[in-house]
Amino acid sequence: MAGQLRLSSILTSLCQQAHPLADSPPAPQLDANPPPSAGQLKTRSNMTLGDIIDRTAHAGFGFLTAFLALVAIPFTGLSLPFGLAIAFLGIQMVAGKDRPWLPQRLRRRVVAMSTIDWIGRKVTRWTNGLERLIRPRLVWFARGPFWTLVGAGLILQGIGLAFPIPIPASNWAFIVPILIYGIGLLEDDGALILAGHIITVGMIALGAVFWELVHRHIAEGLTWISRFW
Repeated sequence: MAGQLRLSSILTSLCQQAHPLADSPPAPQLDANPPPSAGQLKTRSNMTLGDIIDRTAHAGFGFLTAFLALVAIPFTGLSLPFGLAIAFLGIQMVAGKDRPWLPQRLRRRVVAMSTIDWIGRKVTRWTNGLERLIRPRLVWFARGPFWTLVGAGLILQGIGLAFPIPIPASNWAFIVPILIYGIGLLEDDGALILAGHIITVGMIALGAVFWELVHRHIAEGLTWISRFW
């Protein structure tokens, strides 16, 4: 579709190609606002993650990282495999690969119809109007050594997404920068990639401050306890 972001265009095409398998149960009725829960994602589609990778090979790492981040949204607290897969893709970028690869175990995972439908509808709504802001610029931010830097950012964000944090909606703290990286790669938008780096550096700084505070309180607690021994 003219003027549409590549992510929305690719997802729209996948939605048109996807259909339920004949032996799947009836599709669940989804609320218009909240994402489907893990229990609702039962209706199998004719597409596996491997099929999607093969059909979108031209989009490379950008689409696959964004897609995995989007798939992780409904699985609040169960994003371990998606985070590790994204970190694995980042490792491949650091190693200089230009095409994504996933092991057969992940490629064989069937993507539910409700997931494809929900992602297609939500992404179209979220990206509505963004095509006027996102465009090819500063393309060297996705080339050469900067390609490796994007991979490093995805490794950190993927590990963060995989790490179980007992805070509601904490996944979004990692999903958003992953989407920023993915769309930036897809659209050759170096400014968006730079924004992803800034967010990643900011999160590292906050993590360092938090760790220092925890370390200090633990040391103070041990000192206080030792006075009574």
